Amino acid sequence: MNGLLDVADLRVEFGRHRAPALRGVSFSLQAGQRLGLIGESGSGKTVTALAVMGLLPETARVSGSVRLDGRELVGLPDAQFSDLRGVAMGMVFQEPMTALDPTMRVGRQVAEVALLRGRATRGDTRTNVLQLLTRVGFVDPERIADAYPHQLSGGQRQRVVLAMAVFNRPGLIICDEPTTALDVTVQARVLDLLDEILGESGAACLFISHDLAVVSRVCSHAMVMLDGDVVESGPVSQIFAAPRHPYTQGLVATARLDLVTPGERLPTIEDYFRREDFR
Repeated sequence: MNGLLDVADLRVEFGRHRAPALRGVSFSLQAGQRLGLIGESGSGKTVTALAVMGLLPETARVSGSVRLDGRELVGLPDAQFSDLRGVAMGMVFQEPMTALDPTMRVGRQVAEVALLRGRATRGDTRTNVLQLLTRVGFVDPERIADAYPHQLSGGQRQRVVLAMAVFNRPGLIICDEPTTALDVTVQARVLDLLDEILGESGAACLFISHDLAVVSRVCSHAMVMLDGDVVESGPVSQIFAAPRHPYTQGLVATARLDLVTPGERLPTIEDYFRREDFR
């Protein structure tokens, strides 16, 4: 593998009994590529993202390899990881309220990494923050910059988190179900905004979601995870049109209820594992 992000045989275990959360995940993400991680809750999607970001708890045992632009991240001291977060890679979390400091004004939070790393002066930073808040759809950026997170709606907070993730133009942006808590209209606006920013910056994106429609809209490739394993990967069009693994077939079927005859029992994912051609 020779991409911007190369993950090889990544394994994560938790607790005294070393319960496996990832069982040898491998993939490569090229510069500018958008890869969707799909699967039900508990499949290992978020653990994969947190392992890449170096945000797993201290109790986690991590092995394998995670290389960002050729630099090995597994075993990297947290101080060196901190130098990469927000600069070389940024993350948009699922719940923006927990990702934002409730005691800090929004403008300060958006620019915090740049200020701490000495990448900008306070005067320049204020101007850049207002420009970026305008870019992410705020018509009153000064009010937003001076507000606290609790004074904003869920959709507004998510746009702030997106602005934080892209402020320093990182080469990798990880999005962990960024639209799950949003209504359909706001979700569409955030996805349009993400698409524009990724297109302009050329950043690679690791996009985590259980919503197949969202993944097909954002990503060119997808990786299906089940119980910490990758069971299928490839172009989105190929996976959704002709899924090979029974788990993927079950996931796709849940998104195609238009194919179900009225009165017919809805199929479950387990039904696909019982098929003769799989056994």
